[in-house]
Amino acid sequence: MSISIIFPLEFLPDAVPNPRLGIQGRYSVSTSAMGVGSYADWSQTDAIKQNLKMLLLTRPGEYVMDANYGVGLPDYLFLQEQEIDTSSLESTIREQAANYMPYMTISNLQVTLDPANSMMRIRIEFFYNELRIPEVFELEVI
Repeated sequence: MSISIIFPLEFLPDAVPNPRLGIQGRYSVSTSAMGVGSYADWSQTDAIKQNLKMLLLTRPGEYVMDANYGVGLPDYLFLQEQEIDTSSLESTIREQAANYMPYMTISNLQVTLDPANSMMRIRIEFFYNELRIPEVFELEVI
């Protein structure tokens, strides 16, 4: 499955306005300094990592178009170590990634708790587009 990213639009004013059209410019896909149309065109890996970050940090029910979207890591912020079931969290992350990011495959997932620093670390090794070159995504929830 290919990745689809919505491009930002920018308004470009016309040098010579056309009064018949009723507008004095046009919309165009904005390009970055690199000359590409989107972040994903420059680096698919970075786009996947950003999508993964959004999936992990979004609470279920927060995304209006799909109430089931999201893992809800912010809900774990003030829980005690004894209240966090890491195996259940790992299962939820795998299910959400399979449902909403089917273009990637998680090869290794680790959720570790660091009670001394009041921190949870999540490390996800994944690959995409049938390539067996693993990528690594790490997130710390403090």
